[in-house]
Amino acid sequence: MGEETRKKQRVVIVGGGPSGAACAKALADAGEDVRLFEAYQHPESIEKNSPAAYVIALGIRGQRGIKIATGIEPLEAFPNAVISRHLVRHIHPKKNKTMKRDPPGLIMPRKFMASHLLNVAEKAGVDVFYQHRLVDFDLTKKIATFQDAQNGGAVKEVPYDLLIGADGSNSAVRTLLHDKKKMSGNEKDFSVVRIEQDSMEYQVCVLPPSEAASVYEGLPETSSHAWNNKTYNSICIAFPLPQNGGHLFPVVFPEGKLKEFKEQHAKDGTGYDEPLRSLFPDLSDTVKKHLADQLMLGEPANGGKCIWCSSLGSPKDGVVLVGDSGHGMWPSLGQGANCALESAGVFAETIRDIASSGKVAGEEGTSSTSSWPELVVNEFQRRRHKDVLAAVDLTYGGIGGRQSRGRLNAPLSYKLQIAGMMLLNKLSMGVFPKPALLRLLYGDPIPYSKAHKWNFFYEKWICRGLATVTVAFVAAKFLIK
Repeated sequence: MGEETRKKQRVVIVGGGPSGAACAKALADAGEDVRLFEAYQHPESIEKNSPAAYVIALGIRGQRGIKIATGIEPLEAFPNAVISRHLVRHIHPKKNKTMKRDPPGLIMPRKFMASHLLNVAEKAGVDVFYQHRLVDFDLTKKIATFQDAQNGGAVKEVPYDLLIGADGSNSAVRTLLHDKKKMSGNEKDFSVVRIEQDSMEYQVCVLPPSEAASVYEGLPETSSHAWNNKTYNSICIAFPLPQNGGHLFPVVFPEGKLKEFKEQHAKDGTGYDEPLRSLFPDLSDTVKKHLADQLMLGEPANGGKCIWCSSLGSPKDGVVLVGDSGHGMWPSLGQGANCALESAGVFAETIRDIASSGKVAGEEGTSSTSSWPELVVNEFQRRRHKDVLAAVDLTYGGIGGRQSRGRLNAPLSYKLQIAGMMLLNKLSMGVFPKPALLRLLYGDPIPYSKAHKWNFFYEKWICRGLATVTVAFVAAKFLIK
């Protein structure tokens, strides 16, 4: 199947977020006929609080995915971004721990990132349609049906060779594919294995530059900041906003707590006092009052979903899932956007490798006579599925799960495992690595499948061995005495 004899493929992408836009750019560069359909308006025109407040913090993993897929250098290309080189952990009022990020993190509102990547994709030749919501697709005829909100809800039928679902954790593509396979009895082709809703909720506040300056006096202006509190099982990771826009404060509490605080505050004005005092012991009363006033005006939102799928699409049907649509995860490890954009990078590498070779060597059941969409989905699945399943497992089973952000999923044995690996890392001067989950949290681009093995197997047995040796040593010393 040489590139010179293959016709241009009709690719329909559902979802105009960062990963969908990145895939569109890669496909346009490869010479395909690409149309992208986004359910909402152009990101820059959205004025609602939630999209504006949704800030993405990209480590090297996500930055590398953007560069591979689009060819642009993230640290240089985004005008509305903050390059953050430090993370400050606020341990208690008189002690902060500043860690240097190397390479630095890239922080910006999601709508700015999506807008920039969509503009790049359009310049590359992608046709982008806004306010078009997917309502159905026909796997036999290969026609996707959209409802055009700009034209009175008119229905538009669009033929495709390859259908890409990049429409987030509430993916219509994933839901429709699952339902169609279940109804036809072909669940072995594709199925949604499991979905777990987060039991944490968050609200977002913005601290203006004048007040942020008083909080971060003596600290780097572009640093990110982290607080946590065991009493309320609450966390906050504050991000700097671009163009000296202050700092964004996503405040996270167990489900129902923010509503409870709000109701109490409406009664006597004290509902937020103790929770904010416990979470932010080093902030002034003026700053905490500012945060409380904003919390009263907003409503909490759920932290998201962990999603496990049996595959990343259906090769024979030419349907593939990229990003959160195929592997949604809670934000507790900070891997959602990074993992999604890494997937976009892997997808881009997949189509380029297929273009250069004409077929994919080593893929069982794939021959040079396979259609291009089938080759793409098969090879992307082979390269990426195992890794993204590991990423979802790590998010769900590690620090940062369910209501207590780790307590229900992090018993004493697991906490001892983390502490044991940290001790070994220091005593061995780095010969033993830090715990895999902490490496992910601090931006280490370790493959998720490798981190999964370390977290759930190697670290467990290393710490068990260490405990056994320690007990044997103490017992022998006691017997000798």
